[in-house]
Amino acid sequence: MASIKKDEIKKSIDYAKKNNIFEKLNQIYETVPSGKCEGCAKCCMESVGINLTEFLNIYKYLEERPNMYIKYIDKVLDYYFMEYKEKKSCPFLDNNNMCSIYEVRPLNCRLFGHWYKNDYNTNLDSIKEKNRDYRNLMKSRYGFEISEDVVEYRIEYCEKFLPKNGKRLLKEERLSYLDQIMILDSQIYSKGMINIDFRDRGVVEYFIDSLFFTDTAYNIKIKISQDFDKGEKVLKRIKKIVSINNEKINI
Repeated sequence: MASIKKDEIKKSIDYAKKNNIFEKLNQIYETVPSGKCEGCAKCCMESVGINLTEFLNIYKYLEERPNMYIKYIDKVLDYYFMEYKEKKSCPFLDNNNMCSIYEVRPLNCRLFGHWYKNDYNTNLDSIKEKNRDYRNLMKSRYGFEISEDVVEYRIEYCEKFLPKNGKRLLKEERLSYLDQIMILDSQIYSKGMINIDFRDRGVVEYFIDSLFFTDTAYNIKIKISQDFDKGEKVLKRIKKIVSINNEKINI
């Protein structure tokens, strides 16, 4: 079983469809100012944080495209279980560095480039400090080193992104979009159809939680990280099990 059960996902998606929640999500997305992006994909280097409604929207999108689901779940597994070894790009990038889920990309992707530089760099410095603390914790608790390339990786501020209206967004403006999506989340949570803890998750973590118990996945990740040579064999077995389970439920 998984932390986020398949039947609960499907019930939540059905509820969201019937109550126009995905339409409301798209309406929020449409109010985010547009801008000119060069498409370099240098910003697409993390498991970007998303909300429950956004996860359901992306899940639905992939579920309607089974071949895509299979392809990108495989990349999600690579990203999650090998995360401490090497810095990988977002698993939803295709072979041409294009976003495969662009139509349903989450809010944080849409907001990238709209930050003011000082805000962005302050946030980035905070993240790097937390990464270093986490590296030290993993070393002391489990005896392995997270790759320095992973800990010190910086998604640099994008100077080339040009907001169409010429203005970037203040912190309170960015947070207002998040607040609107959280209201949509609350409608789904309040119905009790999906029994998961309310915490910050990235897009990768949401999909991992739809495949495994959270603690089980994390413990396997730690074991793999303690010996990457053996870990690659373990990952192959995990992928085979996930593939078989997906076939059983017709995804």
